[in-house]
Amino acid sequence: MASPDPALAGAAAVALTGLAEAYRPRPITPLLPWRYPNRLVKPYVVTARGRAWDDQMVALARTAASRQLDFDDAMGGIGLAVVVLHLGDDGVYLVVQSWAKDFQSRLSIFSGFDVEDLRPAPIGAAPCVWELEVLSHERASYVTHILNAEVDVDAWLEDALDTRPTPPTDGIPSGT
Repeated sequence: MASPDPALAGAAAVALTGLAEAYRPRPITPLLPWRYPNRLVKPYVVTARGRAWDDQMVALARTAASRQLDFDDAMGGIGLAVVVLHLGDDGVYLVVQSWAKDFQSRLSIFSGFDVEDLRPAPIGAAPCVWELEVLSHERASYVTHILNAEVDVDAWLEDALDTRPTPPTDGIPSGT
């Protein structure tokens, strides 16, 4: 292990080491796009170990996200958005990002113990490392397919991040 910078001695170095040892990638599952009049949404689900999601959870998250997206549209949204439902170790998070005019985006975060009680997150809350993985991919996808291309919305919709592990095949060819 590399030695920490002297500025991060003591408790800070211990905290960083603890974070590094505890971090594990989480599966990111892209869902089918949500299509509305004048709006397209790329939804994702991120799950901590031992957490599972179902269609009812997604429906509740979709309802909450739709209310926020209606507001975002009124504030200058251009009709493209990303939603991340994150079932974490300590609760549930919903991140709603909509692209807006002038190369801007609007970002809202909701949290709760369960999907049924999502509320606006406290002021200052920001996406965590797993949610940022999705948002980072989506920023690149937006630039590639919308801003740097010929506004290829279909390519943008198809460019979804999927980090789910693939099941082992045990060396047995499929179809046998």
